[in-house]
Amino acid sequence: MNILPATAEHADAIADLHASSWSITYNDVLSQDYLQNIVPSERLSVWRERLMNPRKNQFVLVAEDNGFVIGFACVFVMEHLEWGSYLENLHVRQSHHGRGIGAKLLIEVATICEQKCAGKGLYLSVNQANQNAQKFYLKLGAENAQVSVWDAPDGSHVPTFRFAWKTVSALAERGLTHRIWTPQ
Repeated sequence: MNILPATAEHADAIADLHASSWSITYNDVLSQDYLQNIVPSERLSVWRERLMNPRKNQFVLVAEDNGFVIGFACVFVMEHLEWGSYLENLHVRQSHHGRGIGAKLLIEVATICEQKCAGKGLYLSVNQANQNAQKFYLKLGAENAQVSVWDAPDGSHVPTFRFAWKTVSALAERGLTHRIWTPQ
């Protein structure tokens, strides 16, 4: 497995993984019509745009196994003055869960964030019903810092938690002995 910066060539694979992940993870909170009929083309449009015209503070990583995208992470560096960088997406193919891929992606994210804005935090939103994700982030040192709501694209209001690391340095340090790639 390799972790590398995503390029425009990864857009379709990332969109497919993102749509698949939402279909599984949000099956009980987003409408079936939206998940089945809108999400695939919507995610494709989103990822093509993001990777062809990235925001200045965006970086996207992909985890590949034999050229096949098995995971990805998308971050917006210093998106919020108080909370720091925003981990907008971290998804791993369901067939590859439990292999440490998500943790490796997260450690790479933390390492890059620490290089770009040392001493700052990292945060994300987690569906309150997603116990597996909550356990994953807690195990890696995040705190459940705030109750929130995601106004989802289908019009649903999904109860979420804001998970956060006050600084990413401890998480980044976990990766020093496990460097997978060197950011430019």
